[in-house]
Amino acid sequence: MKAYKDVFDNIVVPAEEVDMVIQKAINKGKRQLKMKRRIIISASVVLLCACILGSGFVSASMARVLVNIPFIGSVFAREKFAGSGLQNIDIDDIAKYDDMQITDQGITVAIREAYYDQSGFAIGYVVSGAELSDEKIFHASFYYNGRPISGGGGGSYDKISDELYVGLQQHHPHAGLSFPDSLELEVVLANDLNKIRESPYRFKIPVSRRSADEKTRELLVMKAVETGDRTILVKKILFAPAATVVEYEYTHPISDRKKDGGVDLYDVKLINGSGAELNPGSFGRDGSINGEKWVDNCRVDFPAINEPAGNMAFEVILPEDQRIRVNFEIE
Repeated sequence: MKAYKDVFDNIVVPAEEVDMVIQKAINKGKRQLKMKRRIIISASVVLLCACILGSGFVSASMARVLVNIPFIGSVFAREKFAGSGLQNIDIDDIAKYDDMQITDQGITVAIREAYYDQSGFAIGYVVSGAELSDEKIFHASFYYNGRPISGGGGGSYDKISDELYVGLQQHHPHAGLSFPDSLELEVVLANDLNKIRESPYRFKIPVSRRSADEKTRELLVMKAVETGDRTILVKKILFAPAATVVEYEYTHPISDRKKDGGVDLYDVKLINGSGAELNPGSFGRDGSINGEKWVDNCRVDFPAINEPAGNMAFEVILPEDQRIRVNFEIE
């Protein structure tokens, strides 16, 4: 997936002016609305939305002036998305939206669900008026206070009909980033990430993790293992409903990066209390130089562990199958 490299301006329109102009547009275009296979909006309303959404986000209250599209149920609950990790979350912790959608040039994107816990964010959305194809899929980019949220994640998609599909996008922030328990998540969707700056599909989504926090457990490990000139320090592990997140520090010779062309080539595994190896999902790190060593501060997510217990381990697997293993116990 292409990296997210998005910076854009946020235009603020005074609320009192917006309400006045919107009401005039609605009164003028009310009798011109027709419901067919696709929903057609009167020219005055479309022009108004284009002015408002040109560079800014649309919030739930602003989206109320737009027409709704038919919805086929819960995006998160679709069978095709069963392996996304969201099967472990409480349905009551999922925020649902009935009126958060934007239409542009016959294509409607509607945010239907959102989830937030300390491991990251997830959104479920519907795209109407566009085909699901490998070349043109609506991907999401995530922002907070107008700034991109660096991190990793992935998306899954499911076709409903020729011009209707649903998407599930997850995003796990990088190490060192923190967010309040309630916030307005800014999301931009585009079917070409090179043109996301111009995308009209911009949303401000209110999310809260307060209920999910009650089901989240943080284990402070702070255990290091040194092998030769390499050291792994496991700082903490977060057992959240949607994912298990490991934060660790990897110190190794700078020559490793020179030898590998500036990229550290290694894999990681998390071994749960039953001895099963869990493979990583998204992976983020920030590096710095410390003398003759390179220090990576890393955050990697694994599948959620419902009831963590027993002896666990975190492994870094280097080339030629050299392994550095940190063992710890869940009490």
